[in-house]
Amino acid sequence: MPIDPALDPVPTEQRDFYAVLGAEPSASAGELRAAFRESVLRHHPDRAASSDLATRRTSVLNRAWAVLRDPLRRLHYDRALERGTAATLDWPLDAGERPIAPTQRPRVAAVAPSRWHQPQWRNVAGFRVPVAVWMQGPSAQDRWIVEHHIAGQDWRTHRERYWLRYAAQHYRDRNRIDDWVGAIERLVELDSSFDTLVQANLREAYLATGMYLRGASFLQRVGERWPAESVQRRWTDRELRILLGEFRDAQVRRGRAADRAENAELLLNFLEALGVEPSIADVRAAIAAHRRAGHGGRASPVVEPGRWFSLVQLLTEAGETDRASALLAEIARGEHPEALNSRLIHGDPARRLSAARRRLTLARTRKHQLVSAAGGVAS
Repeated sequence: MPIDPALDPVPTEQRDFYAVLGAEPSASAGELRAAFRESVLRHHPDRAASSDLATRRTSVLNRAWAVLRDPLRRLHYDRALERGTAATLDWPLDAGERPIAPTQRPRVAAVAPSRWHQPQWRNVAGFRVPVAVWMQGPSAQDRWIVEHHIAGQDWRTHRERYWLRYAAQHYRDRNRIDDWVGAIERLVELDSSFDTLVQANLREAYLATGMYLRGASFLQRVGERWPAESVQRRWTDRELRILLGEFRDAQVRRGRAADRAENAELLLNFLEALGVEPSIADVRAAIAAHRRAGHGGRASPVVEPGRWFSLVQLLTEAGETDRASALLAEIARGEHPEALNSRLIHGDPARRLSAARRRLTLARTRKHQLVSAAGGVAS
C-alpha cells in the first residue's frame, strides 16, 4: 500500500527504473543485473544505518528489477521512456540528503508511420481484409472477399495466383463448373511449378465435371514441360491414364449399346490423336462395346463416315484445335471421301463442314483470348 507523502516523514524523489538501479538504458542484460546486485548489497538492511530506509529502498529496487529483467516488459518501458511517459518510483532519501537533478533522457522524434504498416487491415489468403471483418471470423471474411474481390470479376483477366486459387474454390462451392475448371487451368498455366500442379487437384475437377478428355489433353500439354523419364512427367502420364480410364468405365462400359460403341471409337481415336498407346483395358472395353452393339469384332479407328466429324468436334472441345483443324482439312481435301458422301453420313456434308469450322473458329478465339490475357502469344 503506497504511503501518503503528507504523513511520511521520509523525503522521496521520483526516479525512473534505470536511475533506481543506477544504470543506463543502453546497458546490456548482464550490466543491468550487475547494477541491481550492487545496489541491493549497498542498500541491504544489514549494511545501512537505518534499517527502515534500507528496507524501503530494497523494495523499490525489486520493483524496478521485476520490470527490467523481463525483455518484453523492458522493451515496452524503453518505448515509454522515449516518449516521456514512463512510470517512476518514489526513492527514499536519507535525512539531509538532497534530491539529485532529474536525468534528462533524450526523446525520440515522432516518425511518420511506414506505408507498409497498416494495422487497419489483416491478410487473409492474400487479400487485405478490414480488422473489423477479420475479427468476425472466417465466414464474414469469406463474404467480404467475395463481395469486394471475386463477384463481378472475370478469371480470364487475372494473373494473381492467390486470386485464382480463391476464385476456383468459390466457383466450385457454387457449382460454376466452367469457371472452376478454367480458373484452375489458368493457374497451372501461369505457374509452371510442379507443386502448384499437384495442389490444383485437376483430376478431382475433371472427374467431378465429366470433362475426362479435356483433362487428358490438358495434362498431356502440361506434362511436356518436363523430360520424358522425369518424376513429374510420370506423374502427369499417370493422371492422364486415370482420366482416360474413368472415361472408359463411365462411357464405354456403361450406357446404351450404340452409345458405348460410339464412345469406344472416340476413345481409341482420341488416344491416336494424342499419340498415346491404347492399354489392354481400352481395347478390351472397345471390343466388348462393339460386340454388344452388333458390330462384330470392330474396335479400330474411325470406320463409320459420320464419326470423322464427331472426332473433329471432340478434339475441338478438348482444346486440341491444331489437331482438329488438321483433321478437318483432311476431310475437306477428300482424304476421307466417305465423310463427304451424303447418303453415308445421312446429312449434308457442306453443312457438317461449315458447323465444324464455326466451332473450331470459336474455340480458337477463346484460346487466343486466354493466351492474350496471360501475356503470351497465341499460336
